Amino acid sequence: MAANIFGKMVYSFEKPMWHSITEPSLIPMSAEEIMNNRFGGGFGIFLRPITVELNNEQVETGDFAIVRGKSGYDNKEIVLDYCTERYHPLQPIDVARSFDTNVQEPAETMAFLKEGNDMFISWKMPSFEVLKGDEVQMYGIVRTGFDTKNAARLFTSTVRPVCWNTITFAEGWAKANTDGQGRGEIWKGKGINKNLLRDLGFWMAHVQEHAKRESELLKSLFSNFAQTPIKTDREAWGILNEAYPDKEDVSAYYPKQLKDDKQARIEAYNKSQKGIREGIFTLFSGEGIEITPDYWGMMNSTSEYFCHVQPSKKPIAESVMFGGRQKNIMSMVKVLAK
Repeated sequence: MAANIFGKMVYSFEKPMWHSITEPSLIPMSAEEIMNNRFGGGFGIFLRPITVELNNEQVETGDFAIVRGKSGYDNKEIVLDYCTERYHPLQPIDVARSFDTNVQEPAETMAFLKEGNDMFISWKMPSFEVLKGDEVQMYGIVRTGFDTKNAARLFTSTVRPVCWNTITFAEGWAKANTDGQGRGEIWKGKGINKNLLRDLGFWMAHVQEHAKRESELLKSLFSNFAQTPIKTDREAWGILNEAYPDKEDVSAYYPKQLKDDKQARIEAYNKSQKGIREGIFTLFSGEGIEITPDYWGMMNSTSEYFCHVQPSKKPIAESVMFGGRQKNIMSMVKVLAK
């Protein structure tokens, strides 16, 4: 599982990171302190005019290259993307300063990804117990892209990001648990917004001001899981069939030359779904670790199955973070949340 960290520009407070690229800090730090003391000041983002040769002369096209400047980990400038004059790039140091001003909490984690294309900062929000000894920690996360594909996003998640995989998993969790009332995806901004940095700051302050409320929303969701019993096997199977349904056999509508192949693919898919349902049910019925007979137990059985039980020929961790296993876990969360 690749961390996809740019150089050594990754920070974690107190907790070690699985990739061990850097050691965690034992002293809480602001985002700007991390940028200057841990990341060597970071780097700048610049727009450079694109030119073409016409009639033996270099003529500007009116478009621009988005250039990542030099850093302590790469002494060369590189082109991240191309844009029009409507694009307004954010500067990493400005994002860090806005975070410090508006969140007014130490950064929990912070990193630059790929070749500097992407940046995230997380901070701790209130934690809560669903059941005694079963605590859920909430994180606020700002993620900024320095290309035209992704500008600025703000979301909350139960996943603590320390690399490419975990930030992707955290954002996936947010998308699956958005309710429009302060949980999950909060805000997105586009690079064509000339007030992008200002608006990002407003939203960060807003999220932090309402952190307790957002935590209560999530606590309410998970507490409802813990307080909603699953009384019969039939009810459990109903949930499993809704989360992991079979595909309808539509091979009869296909040309006879393609019918057998289509039917075989449907049968293979349904066999896989049946294996998932039976595997989760087995854990839920008593073989799982500390599984309670309720929605919370069903969710934990699902996580245990996809994280530890389901066989795979490929590395499981990558799939759990942002692949098919993550999507399958989120399918159960969505059904239970309904």
